[in-house]
Amino acid sequence: MRLFNILAAGCLALISATAHAENVTGLYQVREPVTGQGAEARAAATIQALDTLVTRLTGDPKAAQSPALAALRKDPQQIINQVASEAGPPESVLVEFDPGSTERALRKAGLALWGSNRPSILGWWLNDSVEGSNLVGDGQASAQPLRRAAQHRGLPLRLPLADLQEQLVANAEQIEGSDPAALREASGRYGADALLAVHAREADGKWQGKWQLWLGDQREHGTAEGADPAAL
Repeated sequence: MRLFNILAAGCLALISATAHAENVTGLYQVREPVTGQGAEARAAATIQALDTLVTRLTGDPKAAQSPALAALRKDPQQIINQVASEAGPPESVLVEFDPGSTERALRKAGLALWGSNRPSILGWWLNDSVEGSNLVGDGQASAQPLRRAAQHRGLPLRLPLADLQEQLVANAEQIEGSDPAALREASGRYGADALLAVHAREADGKWQGKWQLWLGDQREHGTAEGADPAAL
């Protein structure tokens, strides 16, 4: 989900407003699908794992393309403890990076790093399609792609229960509105640091999403587009 790339940067921009945060584990373990067969495909997936790790640690989706990391991207093994293959489907590699050597390499490249203490995010995600509206709730099948995408980007995501009362509150008007008061009140029982509101709509065979992220009194917002909700 490209949206979670953007949210990583958004959280980092607002992190000074966080009074407390959640410790994220597994930051240095990255799973990436293998496209193709053979050693070349595995090597490409390993480089992609490095790119994902750099995004996790910096909050900047463009940081991995820094010229200062060119040598590291050519030879990522210097900061890798081990690479395991997973049959899938889909076939994947699970890359375990060494925290110490990774941090030294990224700092040497002039990159500022984001620690493992990160603001927890409560996500109010409303899908609107020809089949109707659905507020994504914890335990629903539609929650799994969101959880995987957030974990992939190192973001501690929580989801509401999406019970009847919450469905009445988290309607399209509230999700897209600039005043988060009603959502904040409904979010109180979850104890998250940040509030994410996403309205994803199906139109002309594509999905378009409007998102807002509140952390303290600060706000980031934007749009995203994809072939389906998971692609957002």
